[in-house]
Amino acid sequence: MFINHFLNVKTFLLASDDKKSIPKILIEGNQYVNINKLLLSINKNLGNSKINNDLHIISDVLKQNQLIKKFIIKRSSKNIILIKIEEKHIIGFTSIKSKDFLIDRKNNLIPFKLTPNLFHIPTFLGKNSNKNANLILRLISESEINLNFNSFSFVNERRWNINLENGVKILLPEMKVLETLVLLKKVDTENNLLNGNFVEIDLRINGKYFLKPKIN
Repeated sequence: MFINHFLNVKTFLLASDDKKSIPKILIEGNQYVNINKLLLSINKNLGNSKINNDLHIISDVLKQNQLIKKFIIKRSSKNIILIKIEEKHIIGFTSIKSKDFLIDRKNNLIPFKLTPNLFHIPTFLGKNSNKNANLILRLISESEINLNFNSFSFVNERRWNINLENGVKILLPEMKVLETLVLLKKVDTENNLLNGNFVEIDLRINGKYFLKPKIN
C-alpha cells in the first residue's frame, strides 16, 4: 500500500490478488477516521465477497464506522473509486472505565484512542459528563464569552468547573449558568480576571464571585 497526498485528497492503492482486481481508492474528508484500518476492512471485504458490486461492499463497510455521518461513493473509471466522507461533529473527549471515547454533537460516545491530533478538543471529566457536554458548550457560545478551555469537570453530576489553558479554574453554579457566564464576561471585561492572575474564580453563589489569587 502507498499513500499520496494532493489537494486534501488521499490516494490509496489496495493490494490485489490473482483472482480479483482491487480498485484504487481515493478518499477525502477525513479528520478522525483511521484510514489505514478503514482500508484494511474494505480490502478484506472486497477480497472475500462473492458479490461483484464493489460499491455496495464499500458502502456496507462505511456504514459500520461510527465516526462517519454520511458519504458519497463514485466510480471515476473502471479501476478508480472516489469516496467523500463527512464525519460526525466531534465536540470533546472522555474516558470511562479506562476506555477512551470521542463525544459527538448529540453527546454520543464513539470508541477512540487518544492521539496527538485530539489535543485541540476539550476533555470532559466526571460521571455522565458526556451527556451534558453539548449543553455547556452551547451556553458558553450563547454568552459570547471567550474562554480558552482545555477541560470540563462535571461535579457530582450537578454543576461544572471549567479549566482554562492558563491554569484558571471557573466554578459555575448549578442553576442560571448562562446568566453567570454573562456576568463573568462583564466582570472580565472590566477587571481582566481571566488573564491568569487568579487561579480560581468561584461563581457558585448567584450574582457574586470570589477570587483566589495566584501565589508566585
